[in-house]
Amino acid sequence: MWTIVFAIPLFVNVPETPSSLGAPRVGFFRSYVELVKDIAALYRDHRSTFWFLLASAVYRDGLAGVFAFGGVLAAVVYGFSANEVILFGIAANVVAGIATIFAGRLDDRYGARSVIITSLSILVAMAIVVFLMHDAGKLPFWIGGLVLSACVGPAQAATRSLLARVTPDGMQGEIFGLYATTGRVASFLAPGLWALFIAWFGATYWGILGIVLVLLAGLILLLFVRLPKHVRL
Repeated sequence: MWTIVFAIPLFVNVPETPSSLGAPRVGFFRSYVELVKDIAALYRDHRSTFWFLLASAVYRDGLAGVFAFGGVLAAVVYGFSANEVILFGIAANVVAGIATIFAGRLDDRYGARSVIITSLSILVAMAIVVFLMHDAGKLPFWIGGLVLSACVGPAQAATRSLLARVTPDGMQGEIFGLYATTGRVASFLAPGLWALFIAWFGATYWGILGIVLVLLAGLILLLFVRLPKHVRL
């Protein structure tokens, strides 16, 4: 019901973009052949967009891991009750939403790439603090968890903002489709490293370092992405 109600303004007020004339129709298996060709062409002709899609796929999975396993950490490591976990989840989403609004101003002033790099850097640093203070009680997790949440929203919003700017003219639908696809392809990273670190060291809080590695890898990849000249300007 939530989805249907809030989709109505979109369908009523946003006009449909005209479809490309003469585009060939392809079957299910042929579509994957075309997908590989499109990715190869993107790497050849718009390499900065290609590398940004790769970098964002990695760190976006880390961002998803922050929310996905935050409740697990709260309950198992920090002793939160069921009600406290629910309250923390509500507070985390509210903080993320408010931070995203302020980050939009920073995006306009300093650029989306700077917002993403700053957010990821704070996320890595704060996640390490939360890991080191796993025996210090609930308060450090409340503080650290809300700081983490405040950085997740801006990083996600600025990523979409930057993607729109690095997308070549006339390829918006294709690039945003690839954006969603690469996110699905990389979605095993955070859960995999989370589980692997817990299995190696035998305690749930070690999974935090698995998420940190994913965020750090995405941050490093982003640092090496050379944006098009019009975006840098």
